[in-house]
Amino acid sequence: MNDAVSESVVIQRDNDIEARVRAVVAEVLWLSAADIDVTAPLVDFGLDSPTAIDLTVQLEKVFDIAIPDDVAAELATVDQIVAYVREQLS
Repeated sequence: MNDAVSESVVIQRDNDIEARVRAVVAEVLWLSAADIDVTAPLVDFGLDSPTAIDLTVQLEKVFDIAIPDDVAAELATVDQIVAYVREQLS
């Protein structure tokens, strides 16, 4: 695979991860994915302790990864979640 194709595949995978994270966050918080600012704290969209647990469980299911409680507590924005998921899937 040449470098341009390889880079394109990585970009597409990253875009897919962000889209899937946004969809999960939107579903858990009863929002439209388009309304989510990926840099804004999720508490601004109504995330509280019970929904944070639900969000973590849903993300673990969708991406087939484990998110330890201490890590989940630090993932405050969609961007941070996307970065963590990318790291886990690498």
